Amino acid sequence: MAGDKVGGMKPLPLCAGLLFSLTTATYANLLVDGGFENPITQDGPPFVGLWEGFNGGGAAAFNTATMPRTGAQSLGLSINNTINTFAGAFQDVVGLTPGMSFSLDGWHATTSSPLNLGVEIRIEWRNSVSNTEVGRTPNATPVPTASYTAFNLSGLVPAGADTARVVYAIQSFSTNPLGNGNVFVDDMSFTVVPEPSSMALLGLGGLALVASRRKRA
Repeated sequence: MAGDKVGGMKPLPLCAGLLFSLTTATYANLLVDGGFENPITQDGPPFVGLWEGFNGGGAAAFNTATMPRTGAQSLGLSINNTINTFAGAFQDVVGLTPGMSFSLDGWHATTSSPLNLGVEIRIEWRNSVSNTEVGRTPNATPVPTASYTAFNLSGLVPAGADTARVVYAIQSFSTNPLGNGNVFVDDMSFTVVPEPSSMALLGLGGLALVASRRKRA
């Protein structure tokens, strides 16, 4: 029965349990295969539900068992003594709403010392109806070290966007004389929280449900 104690603990009221389920569900990782355990593709769209690798000449993007943080594999990116080139991987996350708060998190490391290349982490915001880019975040440029370290990029989904293209890349556009090094990426996640107006409506709905239940009691 509702309100009975189970194992010495009083269960949550129905409305509180519902609110808890709805709010915690928003924190689920919306990226598929954030640990890069499955092969990345390099064959064009669609870009939802998998990682798409890309690279220029003298660079490569690949799955590797050389240095996983967890699991059996990670994403490997390399540039081999080449200027003005790049390598990376991206994945599209759909179904977003402007005003949502997002957090992109992950871990990266390098076996190269010195690491003579740059890292770029960003989100390219897209509109699925017009199939166009409507903006992007400034590049985050954390420098990986020999041990895995965490990185984060967070903010709000902008107006006009319903899709986040999550990008991790390395590049040698600004290296001198040549770009060279290897970077490993693992355990990436992209989570969102509803915009404040939706949270307010959710809270009001919960209060209304509480009031209704009290009147019937």
